[in-house]
Amino acid sequence: MKKYFGLLSAMTSVVLWASMFPVGRALIGGNMVDPVTLGMFRFLIAGPLLVGAGVIFFGFRKMFALTGRDILSVAVLGLIGTTMMAALLFYAQRTLPSINASMLEAIVPLQIFVISVVFGRRKIIPLQIAGLLLGFCGCMLVLRVIDGNGLHLNSLSLGDLCIFLSGLCWSVYTVWGRPVANRLGGYIFSAWSILAGGLIFAIWQLFRLDAVVWPSTGQAWGMIFYFALFPTALSFLCWNHAQKMIPLSVLSFTEYFTPMLAALFGFLFIHETINFWQLAGAVIVIGASLIDPEFLSLRSRGKETEKEPQKEV
Repeated sequence: MKKYFGLLSAMTSVVLWASMFPVGRALIGGNMVDPVTLGMFRFLIAGPLLVGAGVIFFGFRKMFALTGRDILSVAVLGLIGTTMMAALLFYAQRTLPSINASMLEAIVPLQIFVISVVFGRRKIIPLQIAGLLLGFCGCMLVLRVIDGNGLHLNSLSLGDLCIFLSGLCWSVYTVWGRPVANRLGGYIFSAWSILAGGLIFAIWQLFRLDAVVWPSTGQAWGMIFYFALFPTALSFLCWNHAQKMIPLSVLSFTEYFTPMLAALFGFLFIHETINFWQLAGAVIVIGASLIDPEFLSLRSRGKETEKEPQKEV
């Protein structure tokens, strides 16, 4: 049951994360706010809310029981996994449509896999490599990089490089943040790393006041608050909570669903079209996630648990 709740937490994070791309594109592409200001408001709203709620539910002592090592870890991971990740993504969204920006989710599982292998955190399993490559190809179909007419790389730009680097920041945050999240708890780690990212954005803002585009309409503020509460506070919380319940390989696989969902949100809310090849890619993505050995082991362990007789108390 714990494993399935972990999957539910991860997929909740993915759905909320996918909704971020069309909202971010509307805010930044419509010049309602600049990327740094959006990042600052996003994390400075979400961070204090999470810390305050943590004090209510866990108590002041537990919420603030951070050692010097914990503070340093949270600050560094907040810089990488919130400030740098969001800044690169938002700068890319000045020119890229939401579905292209969601390409970062197609590369994150591969980046997590490579980082984990290089630093000895996991072994290479051929079926996992096949699943990763299959899922990546499915995402490329969803993102229209590949279709029946071949490979289309002519649209790759500086924005695409920013997306790649943004994904790399999130991969590092996931791999190195895992032991910190296990030590502190997913909620506490999420709250402090988000707040750290917001504070770093605020410091950055002081050096670029002439370039700031402040939100000036109710629509812009509404979208910013949505950004802070759902694709940030709740999404980060669910992601780091899932880290304690499911293997890293299974967690990273859930990211493959984000481009598919971003395409769906783009179709529903900003009228982007979805063609046959994108639908085929969506099916491939789902199939790739289901053949992962550790995902299959979750199912087998669940069946074994159901068959176990209950012990008398």
